[in-house]
Amino acid sequence: MASKTKIELVVAADEPALFYSSVQQAEMDLEAVDVRDGVFPIAYGSDGQIFKLEAIGERVRITQAEGVAPKPDDLRSLLLRYLSATGVDEISESEPLGSLLARCDAAR
Repeated sequence: MASKTKIELVVAADEPALFYSSVQQAEMDLEAVDVRDGVFPIAYGSDGQIFKLEAIGERVRITQAEGVAPKPDDLRSLLLRYLSATGVDEISESEPLGSLLARCDAAR
């Protein structure tokens, strides 16, 4: 399976995840009230980098968390939950992140 994907940001949510090709796209799509209510607790870059979501008035701002180590295993768990929820099977937990992201991209 090719591991090409346009996903650059994965936002944890009830779905269990939302996928975006850029931070700017996510900032325009997400609603500030939902960020304030904790609907979107965290976001990850494609290598597990941590991004924080803030509601500023009616806008959403997403920035990479400073001084926080990437959490690729947390991102992997989120992607595996998403794939399972969408009915994708035959997933290896040791599959590379890029491959998992590509599978999520194809499943949405």
